[in-house]
Amino acid sequence: MDKPCTTEDVTEQKNTQETPAPSTNEAERIRQEFKDFVYIISHDLKAPLRAIKALTDWLAADYADKFDDEGKEQLKLLLSRISRMNNLLEGVLEYSRIGRVTENRTSMDLSKLVPEIIESLALPASMHITIENPLPVIVSEQTRIRQVFQHLLSNATRFMDKPEGFVKIGCTEEGDFWKFSVSDNGPGIEERHFEKIFRLFQTLQAKDKFETTGVGLTLVKKIVELYGGRVWLTSKIGEGTTFFFTLPKQMSAVAGQIPQPAAT
Repeated sequence: MDKPCTTEDVTEQKNTQETPAPSTNEAERIRQEFKDFVYIISHDLKAPLRAIKALTDWLAADYADKFDDEGKEQLKLLLSRISRMNNLLEGVLEYSRIGRVTENRTSMDLSKLVPEIIESLALPASMHITIENPLPVIVSEQTRIRQVFQHLLSNATRFMDKPEGFVKIGCTEEGDFWKFSVSDNGPGIEERHFEKIFRLFQTLQAKDKFETTGVGLTLVKKIVELYGGRVWLTSKIGEGTTFFFTLPKQMSAVAGQIPQPAAT
């Protein structure tokens, strides 16, 4: 005989059905805390940083003859630290804008846009970037697509350890997606670091040696996944690295609706 339904059973079932509510509230709380954090960065941190930079610039300009060689070196180091801090703050702000601040989508021919991005990097003569095959025309937010290519190309060239650097950009069709690649002949990345490099502020090189904030690849990952694509890499130590990312032929991301990244 079936067990009769009791008041306790109904109450327990109701409580079970209502469990998602706290998680929704928690998500809203986290979003609000993040907005507050971004506000603090953009106002309470950047304002004094600008004042410190202005004072340091004034010292460097008006009191340059008062410093000995060691003093000048320390002042140069201070300016470098200020610049790095500003870049970190800008990186966090830019990260916070992705998916929250949108722009009109436009049709863009990547075969024209990517060469413009390459030219804007002002690379040394020892760096050679080639586009292996025609790139597609896509409809998207141009600023975000620029950021993806800029950060991947900047990484490939910034960490080059060979006398001659070679970077290749490619694109193939994979079903409903465009699959892009950016390959270099640089130092390579150990497999144990593959996940780490996509985390905010994570770098594999000494920050005193390279001007890097550890934000670029995090931005790339967030932008690509926002559009429903994915990003990954292959690498061999001493031989180079290839970053891959996919973008759907029909972009699906809209304001307030972030699709899940495609399955690996």
